[in-house]
Amino acid sequence: MTSSDRPFTDGAETEDVAPELNPELDRAEIADAFRRAGRVHIPDILTDASARRLFRTLERETPWGLIFNEGKKTREFEAVSAEDHQEMAIAAWERAHTSFQYFYFYYRLLENRKTHPKPAHYLAKIVAFLTSPQFLGFAREVTGDESIGWISATATLYKPLDFLAVHDEGLTNRDTAHVLNMTPEWKPDWGGALQFYDRDDHIEEGYLPTFNALNLFRVPKRHSVTQVASFGGLRYSISGWFERVAAARPAGGRLA
Repeated sequence: MTSSDRPFTDGAETEDVAPELNPELDRAEIADAFRRAGRVHIPDILTDASARRLFRTLERETPWGLIFNEGKKTREFEAVSAEDHQEMAIAAWERAHTSFQYFYFYYRLLENRKTHPKPAHYLAKIVAFLTSPQFLGFAREVTGDESIGWISATATLYKPLDFLAVHDEGLTNRDTAHVLNMTPEWKPDWGGALQFYDRDDHIEEGYLPTFNALNLFRVPKRHSVTQVASFGGLRYSISGWFERVAAARPAGGRLA
């Protein structure tokens, strides 16, 4: 039975569990899949207890803000009223007809070597885990990229009608993107898929939101997060890029 098969509880057994990689991962098989396809989906990436603890943090303890773009300008709001949110969303949908657009909720974890969560927050433990020699070593082993020395990460929440339009990443300081899926229940009809496109914008492959799974993929690569259906659920993840040593990423990147 995998972690996503088990019911979620409020039990205290996950209270102080530190984030931890699943020790049973077949690293050689994962690395071979990434080498062949340039991307890989890794189920059960964390131990069951630490995955449950992280989900509880994202669901109940994260101060989500709203992020979207107006052309090349990034707009960020710590809080918005329901009326303002609707007005902003409608304007974003209109812009999406003719130009690149994204609209979702976020909480920045680590950017340009700055940790955003307070030390006592569980998300600070997530930052420590993502920057640990164990996790960065795992990334180097799977991707075959020995230049990986740091990571950027942002928690993301896609609610119904949120989306990230088709785009590419072309900055020179990153070659691999990551998406840590933390969504316990999802249906194909709900949208919210991470999709990859060929040069003619035909869909090559797609990953639905799921629980406790890590997606890695080489960039640049055209991809999107399809719009969550109006009757869909809440899509939780932690997304970002692995970075070369001493590289810094400009703010305002788009995150799956």
